[in-house]
Amino acid sequence: MDCHKGTNILVIAVVILMLTACNSNESVSTVKNGTYVFEQAGTEVLVSPSVTISNKEISFTYDALSSYYAVGAYTINGDLLTMSTNDGEYKYVFLIDGDSLIFRKDESSDVGLINEKFGSKIKNNAEFKLRNE
Repeated sequence: MDCHKGTNILVIAVVILMLTACNSNESVSTVKNGTYVFEQAGTEVLVSPSVTISNKEISFTYDALSSYYAVGAYTINGDLLTMSTNDGEYKYVFLIDGDSLIFRKDESSDVGLINEKFGSKIKNNAEFKLRNE
């Protein structure tokens, strides 16, 4: 009799665990392939900072004077997209918000400009919007 009671409790615990896992409310965001452009009102620059995503590859351009080309892979955890460069030197984090990527400066590598006269300074929560091509 005690053996059946233990088995019943185990079966009930497994069923509850399975139902809890199936009803998880945590959603994983997705990101569309394309180019996301930073647009800052009141400034005119030759090259706007941008993020380009193609399948699992990503590039991030933020300084027209820099010879470094930030290209790598990305992961998505919840609503955060984290880019890691192929050389392992840099990491950039963005919040996914529909067709926009919101830059998380405090969680990212430095995005300082070589010369601020030739670029747009990217601040925390800067919005990169998907360009319709």
